[in-house]
Amino acid sequence: MSGNIEEAGIRILPEGELISRVVEKHKKFLEEYRKEFEELDSKLSQFEEDAKNAKISRTRMAERKEVLKEKRQQFYHQVEGLLEKDLFPKLDPVTADKIKEDIKKLKGQIEPEEEQDLKNSFMKNLGELIKEKEAGESLLQQVNARLDEAGSSNIELKEIKESEKQLEEDDGSKSSEISKSKPQHKWLSTKIKSHEEALSYWEKQKA
Repeated sequence: MSGNIEEAGIRILPEGELISRVVEKHKKFLEEYRKEFEELDSKLSQFEEDAKNAKISRTRMAERKEVLKEKRQQFYHQVEGLLEKDLFPKLDPVTADKIKEDIKKLKGQIEPEEEQDLKNSFMKNLGELIKEKEAGESLLQQVNARLDEAGSSNIELKEIKESEKQLEEDDGSKSSEISKSKPQHKWLSTKIKSHEEALSYWEKQKA
């Protein structure tokens, strides 16, 4: 039988050489799988780190939003206080109520652009009233400064909301990537373990 194989041009490998080839085969697979695994593992680790940072950012944003909402309302409260003290006593009830209603609209949950438009109209009317009632230019300046601060708070609130929206979109994209990558990550881990065990076995046979 052996003679027939040799005559056919087929060489039977010695056991030692055969084992060496098997060992090399497992080493080659291990090298390829480990390289892919390390790249994927690094990618998943980065996703997890990004998710952790995003969670911290969302918490900070939520806290900042609460501060800004409170701050904005405080500025409007200060405006109301200034007018109650220095202007309303000089006005008839109907006019005073109209101003209060305008402030109520201003401090509602509105877009910064709308708030700015309302503020411009409000300040124009208020300026005319203050001049007419001789309530003093200082009052107008103080009210304007506080309305500007309230507007700035609302602008920052909008920016934070937009950042939160972007974070949600990024999270969705990364969650999708993680879902796609984890099965391959697990498969590679299993294959590496399998080849490591096989390599260990054949190297012992080689020895």
